[in-house]
Amino acid sequence: MYASGAVCESNLKNIHQSMLLIAENDNGRTVDIRLGESVRINLPENATTGYRWAIDRYDDQFIEAVANEQHYTENAIGSGGEVEFIFKGKKIGSGEIMLKHWRHWEGDASITSRFRLCLNVQP
Repeated sequence: MYASGAVCESNLKNIHQSMLLIAENDNGRTVDIRLGESVRINLPENATTGYRWAIDRYDDQFIEAVANEQHYTENAIGSGGEVEFIFKGKKIGSGEIMLKHWRHWEGDASITSRFRLCLNVQP
């Protein structure tokens, strides 16, 4: 058990700093990570438009989806920010992550953009 919330926050910051950071311009890349390491995918998003980034699919044999969190820079209505997806290498091999930018209630016809990342999970 932690003595204070500051310890938890400090540990979370260290975890985030040790992750490989992936951005929108990395779409289509192949990256190498070690077994147990994580990647953080940050993409721009403005949820007030109804369009959100979502996981389309990923190879769950080699990759584990760990977290999904939105970060908006302003408290004003209509302001945008970014969404963060965290994935971890869980088995040695290669896998693919596919994300889509869409309005879920309109289905796949509403997809405006896709993001693809290949992960090579190494020992």
